[in-house]
Amino acid sequence: MANIHILGEGAIGLLLAQHLSQSHQITLITRNKRAATYRYQTASIQQTIPCSTKTLAELPASSIDTLIIPVKAYQVIEVLRALRPALSKNGALILSHNGMVDWSGELAALEKTQSAYFLSTSIAGYKVADTVHHTGQGATWFGPLNSPAECHYQRVFSQLFSTFENAQTTFDIMPTLWKKLAVNIAINPLSALEQVANGQLRQPKYAAQILNLMNEVQLVAASTGVTLALSELVTLAYTVMAQTANNRSSMNQDLANNRRTEIDAMCGYICELAAKQNIDVPFNQQLLEEVNKRWQLARQ
Repeated sequence: MANIHILGEGAIGLLLAQHLSQSHQITLITRNKRAATYRYQTASIQQTIPCSTKTLAELPASSIDTLIIPVKAYQVIEVLRALRPALSKNGALILSHNGMVDWSGELAALEKTQSAYFLSTSIAGYKVADTVHHTGQGATWFGPLNSPAECHYQRVFSQLFSTFENAQTTFDIMPTLWKKLAVNIAINPLSALEQVANGQLRQPKYAAQILNLMNEVQLVAASTGVTLALSELVTLAYTVMAQTANNRSSMNQDLANNRRTEIDAMCGYICELAAKQNIDVPFNQQLLEEVNKRWQLARQ
């Protein structure tokens, strides 16, 4: 049994906590001290998630052996800096977020014996009060981000994630992260702007826009040395739409609730890299501007 700390009490963090609590001891790191009872809900069952909570201030230095950080992309760098001192000398750090973030500097600051991994998952859900509703189960990929992790990722996967549905490992996680980015871009901005569930994006009226978005992702990925097949990206996007048909994407929920979105780590990331390579990406640029404009108007 591992002692696992999960940052936050968001939907993905609680879904991971529910699954991992079946075999491990779970501690949620919360912003404020609280004694909440968290619940897991599907169409057929509801159960309490067995876990304890601690605030960052309550975590001694070098006290965390396994730390999962399933936060918004724009929070990643800040929380890495805040939590790194709490990671034990041989600790395992597991990142899990939408979009792409340059966390290379933070990973370089880890001790040589600390391992870093990425958990890419299409598990879907939303949170109401202290209850997380599980609405879809997609593929999960797990792989190393630094040299120490390359030696241990199979063991860590076997211990933590091997019982997840459709879960597998990969030694080279970057192509997987690019595919996840493509799926994020195909689903999140459009579902947020249209305020529709993921499955509704399979309607023919969205097909041309989704194809053009995926083409731009493929071109930018190729400029970084990552080769992706356009047909695979399109197929993957539509597969995830079907698997999470009734789910509302995280960006959909964020925009509906006037919260900051992760658009800068999705379409914004593509636009930033494209500008450096003189690649034209008008479809990603349009979504970036529209989502940011919608959020700014909502804040007024």
